[in-house]
Amino acid sequence: MTPELVAEIKKMDEYSNQAIFLTKNNIKTEQELLDFEKSAYEKINPLKSKRENLWKRHKRAKTNEEKQAIENEIIENSKQITPIAKEIKYCNNIMQRMEKIKQYQLHEQIEQEKAQLDKQEKIKKNKYRAR
Repeated sequence: MTPELVAEIKKMDEYSNQAIFLTKNNIKTEQELLDFEKSAYEKINPLKSKRENLWKRHKRAKTNEEKQAIENEIIENSKQITPIAKEIKYCNNIMQRMEKIKQYQLHEQIEQEKAQLDKQEKIKKNKYRAR
């Protein structure tokens, strides 16, 4: 397989995962996506803060047993963070793609309006010449 084909396959897999994410979470509108992202940040921020505090405790720990116990807590905390971070990534990627689609649609609309104006201008010129 060519590198281009591999890149396209990865992109399609990402789109598929995003579609599954949207369906699984019953997200149908941009506002619902924004609300979901907000709630994900509300879940992840305390977990990240807790992990940061655990690392600080880990640095201050005196014994290897204490350090190992804290490391285990960090691992468990990270297991909770990972899926939420993945969901936030999906939200961000979907919103970026939505923005590109909106820009494309706007560009297409402008081109159609321009073509319509050009057509009207030709009609006016033809009517003026006919007089």
